[in-house]
Amino acid sequence: MSQTADNTKYYYYFDVDLRTRQIIGWGSEARGEVEITLTEGFHRVFVSKGQYNKLIKELTAF
Repeated sequence: MSQTADNTKYYYYFDVDLRTRQIIGWGSEARGEVEITLTEGFHRVFVSKGQYNKLIKELTAF
């Protein structure tokens, strides 16, 4: 997830399995490269950069 120093806008997200209510993935993608191909029962939630950073900090603290 390396980001360049240009002015590209990034979208931050995490993917949730709605059946088990577990986070199955997270990441960020450049504005023009956002691709959503999730199987049935999964949901992608877009969050702000600050919310994303707080979430990742908590997830990696374990």
